[in-house]
Amino acid sequence: MGRLMYPRSVSIRSRAALLLSVQLLLLAGCSNPEAEEAKQQAELDKRGLELSAYLLDRDVQTELQEGLAVHLAFGAEADLDLYVTDPLLETVYFANRKSKSGGEISDDIRCGTDEIGVEEIRFIAPMPGRYRIGIDYPSRCADEIKKAAYALSIQHDGKRQEAHGSVSLQRFDVIALEFEIE
Repeated sequence: MGRLMYPRSVSIRSRAALLLSVQLLLLAGCSNPEAEEAKQQAELDKRGLELSAYLLDRDVQTELQEGLAVHLAFGAEADLDLYVTDPLLETVYFANRKSKSGGEISDDIRCGTDEIGVEEIRFIAPMPGRYRIGIDYPSRCADEIKKAAYALSIQHDGKRQEAHGSVSLQRFDVIALEFEIE
């Protein structure tokens, strides 16, 4: 880009004002990346809350009295995968459907399913210790979806814990949530 040339009769202050006007005109056609990102994150947070409400309603209908149930809810725009690592450091997920400690995954939900997909991992008699929940976003089901909202619920001995968030495409969030069973 070439230099702007001003006639000698134009003052420094006028040159600065003219340059600022040109910059503002150029920026007027540009978007604000921070504002766009904040807007997208607000939409993801709202969707996460909607998914949490969906799980709450679902959990209330199928209240768990014994054992441990971990649910992951997500929209049809993404294929998310649930991972639960038990105190023996064995992970239950779509490729390891049962663990030695008794964990078992129900289904691996993929693209083309319901509007809200729910994956579940249950432990009939969970052993004491630390459990870690991971979420993977290996592929999208709709174009241009780079981040996907999710909600988690954990039910154990009549108690419920929940969380929601978002994960980026082709990113494995190894520790989305950790909890302890005594």
